[in-house]
Amino acid sequence: MFPISRFVSESAAADLLQQVRWCDGVECPRCRSDLTVRNGSYREYQRYLCKNCGRTFNDKTGTIFAHSKLSLKEWYF
Repeated sequence: MFPISRFVSESAAADLLQQVRWCDGVECPRCRSDLTVRNGSYREYQRYLCKNCGRTFNDKTGTIFAHSKLSLKEWYF
């Protein structure tokens, strides 16, 4: 269980999502390639570029959080 104080800000919640989702390394959600590079950021979320298929994605792409209007803090609570 994570302490509630860890989710004080949206960036802290985004960092946790990044650590949990990419614990085995970043992988493209479309083609499953591990040939990815960091490609800037969008708000609190790291953006990536897949060198295999050329698509960009972020930490929320392909998850239940992707098109949600709720913040990650609210999701975690």
